[in-house]
Amino acid sequence: MLAEKYMLLLETIRSLAVRGPAYPDGGPRVISTSPHVPVQLTDMSRK
Repeated sequence: MLAEKYMLLLETIRSLAVRGPAYPDGGPRVISTSPHVPVQLTDMSRK
């Protein structure tokens, strides 16, 4: 039983390390890995 609890502790620590940074309330901090897509807005004063 002690070995089982030890394995659960290791799995919990590992999952927290893999999950990455989080906010103080425990919510995950999302880091975007998508490439930047430049956007050009139309000039509204021309209309």
